[in-house]
Amino acid sequence: MAAASDTLQEAHEHRINGDYEQAIGLYQQILGEEPEQAEALWGLGLSLMNMGDFDEALESICKASDIEPQNQLYLLDAGKHYTMLGMYDEAKPFFEKVLEIDAGSKYGADAQKQLSYYD
Repeated sequence: MAAASDTLQEAHEHRINGDYEQAIGLYQQILGEEPEQAEALWGLGLSLMNMGDFDEALESICKASDIEPQNQLYLLDAGKHYTMLGMYDEAKPFFEKVLEIDAGSKYGADAQKQLSYYD
């Protein structure tokens, strides 16, 4: 399991540094062995979004939030990605779910800010 954890960390580092193709390859390697690895799905989604593959990006991030439905970060990012694509009706429930989980968290504050644009 340490090897998968190291690979995940390496993938995140590539993503953060803008090396999305390398990150995508590493995330896919992890998911090939563990298809329900939510953090890898989330990272893959962020990387795909940055590469312009919006449909697959949303699919990955939404799958991560389905696997870990209490993870505010995954939910928030799903909502933000829908918002970036102008899909506001699809985004709103994700922001509302973040608030439902913990409105007082930093993610809750961000979700509240996102929802303020709907009024």
